[in-house]
Amino acid sequence: MDNTVQINRDVNIIAYYFRGKDKPNCFPKRMDIDGRQITFTETGLQHPTQKGQRMVHVFDMTDGKADYRLEFDAEVLSWKLVAISDANHATTY
Repeated sequence: MDNTVQINRDVNIIAYYFRGKDKPNCFPKRMDIDGRQITFTETGLQHPTQKGQRMVHVFDMTDGKADYRLEFDAEVLSWKLVAISDANHATTY
């Protein structure tokens, strides 16, 4: 059984931004959603992708209990929670 639930909601993210060797980097640290705070403990896969004319950065994150897929739209500087992989947590959103 697949335990991934599609969410597709805008969320508030606290992120670390730092200047890398070639370009600036950012990583989500905490997500605020529905009055709850989720602190990410590990970063998984991260990659840029093109959505139409926009550059979107995809992040797979975990808080140690559930896995989250986030997208950062570099043009409008917005974050979206795309999916949660853990049926016990995902059903509460």
